[in-house]
Amino acid sequence: MKAAILWTGGKDSALAFQVSLNLYDIGRLVCFVPADGRQFYAHPTELMELQARKIGIPIEFVPISEPYKQSYHQQIKSIRDTGIEILITGDISTIGGMPNWIDDVAAGLVEAYKPLWELDRHAILETLIANKFKVICSLAYKKHFQTTIAGRYFDAELISELKRLPIDACGEQGEYHTWVLDAPFFKESVQLEGTRVVDVDEYCYLTYEQAI
Repeated sequence: MKAAILWTGGKDSALAFQVSLNLYDIGRLVCFVPADGRQFYAHPTELMELQARKIGIPIEFVPISEPYKQSYHQQIKSIRDTGIEILITGDISTIGGMPNWIDDVAAGLVEAYKPLWELDRHAILETLIANKFKVICSLAYKKHFQTTIAGRYFDAELISELKRLPIDACGEQGEYHTWVLDAPFFKESVQLEGTRVVDVDEYCYLTYEQAI
């Protein structure tokens, strides 16, 4: 079956890719983006384009606007019409108690496959280490951390810290965000040059001069 990965550039969409490789014919990354062109510090499109080149498959940025449910539904219909039967997502659980959005907007169009759904958070983090994913924190909200984890790599020390904090250890409720710089399915790793952490009101985020 032909599938696309709903891609954010972060650890969960990358791990969903990894565990789905032998299940589906994955030929595309899909990222839903604001139709007004807004960029997010946590998930810059420039970096996602580079990740796609390192993986060796194309990425498609799909614009979404209000009313959001109808916009998602229409865009997923367009994706289906290109032959995609499965959308694979790295979602782990509901966010803020709301129903899972992909099941709602994809209903009647394509199957939504969620291989990480409600898995043990500690096991997910340990799988990243075991499979040699190179992951860096791209943004972290200050209210959850005494010292920001933005700019830190996901090594055994950071994962141990995350396990002890009173948060979703995988950041599923938006506590933090990540970039994947290397994974088993990357042909070569992403290299960041001139990195620095920027401190703003509610969060800190990672930026860089060049990514190659």
